[in-house]
Amino acid sequence: MEEKQINKWLRRRFTAVGWTLIVYYIIMNILTVLAMALDAARQMLGTFMSGRYDGGVDLDAIAGNAWGYILTIAVGLVILYAWKGWDYWKTEILAKERNMTPAVFFSLLSLFMGAQMVNSLWIGLLELILNQFGLSVMATLESVSGASDTFSMFLYSALLAPIAEEILFRGYVLRTLRPFGKRFAIFGSAFLFGLFHGNLLQTPYAFLVGLLLGYVAVEYSVLWAMALHMFNNLVLADLLSRLTERLPEMVGTSLNLLLFGSFALASLVILITKRNQIRAYRQSEWMDRRCLKCFFSCSGVIVLTVIMVINMALLLFL
Repeated sequence: MEEKQINKWLRRRFTAVGWTLIVYYIIMNILTVLAMALDAARQMLGTFMSGRYDGGVDLDAIAGNAWGYILTIAVGLVILYAWKGWDYWKTEILAKERNMTPAVFFSLLSLFMGAQMVNSLWIGLLELILNQFGLSVMATLESVSGASDTFSMFLYSALLAPIAEEILFRGYVLRTLRPFGKRFAIFGSAFLFGLFHGNLLQTPYAFLVGLLLGYVAVEYSVLWAMALHMFNNLVLADLLSRLTERLPEMVGTSLNLLLFGSFALASLVILITKRNQIRAYRQSEWMDRRCLKCFFSCSGVIVLTVIMVINMALLLFL
């Protein structure tokens, strides 16, 4: 097969991944807007029927409405199952490679929390830079972090999102890229995972943990990636935030620094002591530059990147 034909074939394979994520993103936005509109209509009807209609709605309650996201997950899973069938789920998404051990899981968890400390430094640096131009990311930070305000948001962010995102990114995306190399599949799925978050606060962090979750999915299973992802969203993001909110500010801040600082230190120790194994893993497989070139030049990835970059920019000015 000639070089041009090979590149064309690669771009066709990779662009299907990008367009699948674009379609999912469009469905998610449509269903989310619909759910919020129905919630606003319900509120307005309720106040009107009670005889105290003032024409207003509770914007905080509408913002916390996650039923559109939940419905998107249901629709997406049904479509994926109808498209790929049970054999694909069993042999690709639910495939098991190696047994997880407590020591390995603790190491992975430490790296996960260490990545959060890196992200905190990034957020501080980003805020400092944007402040020079009269901009801030604090409003976005409040909307994407902390405990869930509604039952639907808790159900989505803490429980259902980790499952759906692992099936989508470490299942479908990573497994589609896997025939072109393990390292390429981990990198490509992490890039798209980070990009899909669509804001400057979460995208770098999602890319970092996407690399870690991709490694877990390839070497162990997608189910273990789900477990780590759910622990992050449920325990570290939601339950820990609820705990610290009930403590005096200084005590809550100290607890966060102690917990995340300890795991960040543990992650540094792990990276240093395991540096030879990490280097050997990186060198165990060559990442084909042609795959990288075709991946970043295919229409699906380009369009998805443009959409998410526009979204990131809009969040800075809205």
